[in-house]
Amino acid sequence: MSACGNGTFVFGCELQGKGVTAQEDTIIGTTIWILASAAVLLGIYNMYLIKKIPIFHNSFGWFWASRTVGEIGSNAVHVIYSGPVTFLQLNSIPPVTGIVIFTIGYFFACYACVMHQVVSLNRMLAVCAPLRYTTMFKKSTCIILTAYCAIIVLVAMSLYLIIPCNMVGYSPQLYEYVFVKCSPDIDRDYSLVGTVVNRFCFVVCFSTVISDLVTLSRIIWMKRKGQLGKSNVAMRRNVRFFFQTSIQNFTMMIALTMIVVVNNQPSPNGIYMNVLGFITIIITHINNALALILFNPEVRARFQIHVAPHMLSSFFSASNIFAGQATVT
Repeated sequence: MSACGNGTFVFGCELQGKGVTAQEDTIIGTTIWILASAAVLLGIYNMYLIKKIPIFHNSFGWFWASRTVGEIGSNAVHVIYSGPVTFLQLNSIPPVTGIVIFTIGYFFACYACVMHQVVSLNRMLAVCAPLRYTTMFKKSTCIILTAYCAIIVLVAMSLYLIIPCNMVGYSPQLYEYVFVKCSPDIDRDYSLVGTVVNRFCFVVCFSTVISDLVTLSRIIWMKRKGQLGKSNVAMRRNVRFFFQTSIQNFTMMIALTMIVVVNNQPSPNGIYMNVLGFITIIITHINNALALILFNPEVRARFQIHVAPHMLSSFFSASNIFAGQATVT
């Protein structure tokens, strides 16, 4: 189904606004802009914290920063373009603009998704194989791994443009990245490349859930064996970092499930799922940035939190996440 609605084929019509702003456009556009702005600012603050606080000067901090770069880039696109064009509903947008916006934004989003799996594997090895962890994640290895992930995602994104009739762009009318039909003779209303990429991202995220379950099982076993005492500061820090990492899985799986179902199809029938999936990814990025702040006492200390200290201390010690001061290993 075409988003143009006049029966005449015009390339890129799916990426145009309505020309008139309705109340829901203002609400959704403003929501996207506010949430994306928050994600960008929190992401930048995460980068500052990683640079300033010594406990993040390791492979975990490197991978977390790399993922944060992806999240900042993905949401900066929404701040600059997706949010404003949604509440303005401009109808004279060059098609190439929406396509370029998608290519840049989705590159960063996919890169963040892949790097989250790397962060998850990093935590699994830190908890399950602590003696081999340091030798496995040397500085050169971390650099090569992040560069490799970026190249893989770049190749995947280039296929949208190289393989004919697979382009996708942002639609102000449908509040989502949608397939751009290249010819009236094309029967399908979805990108073949996009279908593969969306499902690949879903598989990557699901594999993260599996690796996190393996890590959690190991943590439970260590707890029962009494190996998470106060003297084991390094392992307690690794456990804390694990919970900090795994917090995004729930919202990301919801978002990716909706993305796979809608599959960038320009249909008004899935508009609410479009909005929910689009916004849920932004909220996931906000969760990730907040996790670094909330799960680490070294960061929270910078805010000098004094509200209900006994309540916070009781909660954190009960979950065996926040107790003790961390040191760099």
